[in-house]
Amino acid sequence: MTFTPPEHIPKQPVFELSALSGGSSGASPSPPSLRDAPYQRPVNRGSLAIALALRHIGLSGRNEVLVPAYHCGAMIEPILAEGGVPVFYRIRADTTVDLDDMAQRRTPATRVVLVPHFFGFLQPLKAVRAWCDAHDLILIEDCAHAFFGEREGCPVGTQGDYAIGSTWKFFPLNEGGCLVSFRHPLNAIKTHAPRLSEELKAVVNTLEYASYYGRFGSLDPVFKKSFRFKDWLIRRLKPDAPSPAPQRRPGEIPAPEDFVPAPFNSGFDPGRTTVSGSLWARWVTEKSSLSFIVEKRRQNYLTLLEASATLPGCRPLFPHLPEGIAPHVFPLIMDQPMAVFGKLKFAGVPIIRFGEFLWDEMDKGTCPISEDYSRRIFQFPCHQSLRPHELNWMIQVLSAVLTGSGSLPSHPDQRAS
Repeated sequence: MTFTPPEHIPKQPVFELSALSGGSSGASPSPPSLRDAPYQRPVNRGSLAIALALRHIGLSGRNEVLVPAYHCGAMIEPILAEGGVPVFYRIRADTTVDLDDMAQRRTPATRVVLVPHFFGFLQPLKAVRAWCDAHDLILIEDCAHAFFGEREGCPVGTQGDYAIGSTWKFFPLNEGGCLVSFRHPLNAIKTHAPRLSEELKAVVNTLEYASYYGRFGSLDPVFKKSFRFKDWLIRRLKPDAPSPAPQRRPGEIPAPEDFVPAPFNSGFDPGRTTVSGSLWARWVTEKSSLSFIVEKRRQNYLTLLEASATLPGCRPLFPHLPEGIAPHVFPLIMDQPMAVFGKLKFAGVPIIRFGEFLWDEMDKGTCPISEDYSRRIFQFPCHQSLRPHELNWMIQVLSAVLTGSGSLPSHPDQRAS
């Protein structure tokens, strides 16, 4: 039977009060971020911010939107929802824009260009900005992977007419996104507050995730008991609610069919395009220490980079971490992805594959690099909430799987000092 192995360390940031102040005194100056934009609209997810931007532009008449061949559904669904036509351009091996290919795909119907900063590594956008200006095109800077940083002296979000962000990928939240602009007022965009039940759900889900990974110390048993009661109550009130996925049984050996990917779901809901982000998400984003987030992510990335240098069967997509970059994840290119994916998932490592499901209507061969990366790039967490023993455990599991050196290390909680 197909089941979902528990993830033994958190895939995304976990709520901790210490992170709001940076965990220490004398914090460094805040790095450049989307929070610096003079015009902002908080939303529930980054994909909704894309839809809002297209709506603000006034996309109509089957206008074309240039998007990378290396993408996820969350980039494409908003375009279709707003009446646009996605046209796919190539990327280079370092994930930067192939501007020559983009130019060949431009037609009189082209209106918008969407360029993402993959995995937190900012694109050099000056040339793209100049090209868009020369052809009267709107540039949307997709910062779902890059809330912080600068490149070529340009802070994140400043080169696009619009920039979209996914705050839940960088802050301890289960939802949250933003549409910002350094160039255009967004006053004409009207949004409305979420329902009270949605506001409460945002808080509860954040705290439940933190409790699951033991972030409340002596209060964890109280929180976990409360959340178990909440789950029981939901099942009583909603008998048709989906049951939790089956978990790993002691001694069970993984089989390929255990890891059949679930149908892709980006979370994009066009009916929620004008729903604002929760007050909780806005408060956490505002109170979090940006310098703490960036410094910890860079430290964890460098630790993973050093650890992977001698491992067989893999290589880092970005073997250097330039100044000004705040990574979203640690992307690793696998030589034999199918041989190790199930083993890592079964061990409880929270890996994901960006672009695993490329859009069906994109022509095969549009971009061989994108098709290759959708299969072979694994993303490993490097977020600020990872504790040293969790990071070390993940490295040991990765090493054991790639080298085939005996049994996997024990659960990280058993190894914590």
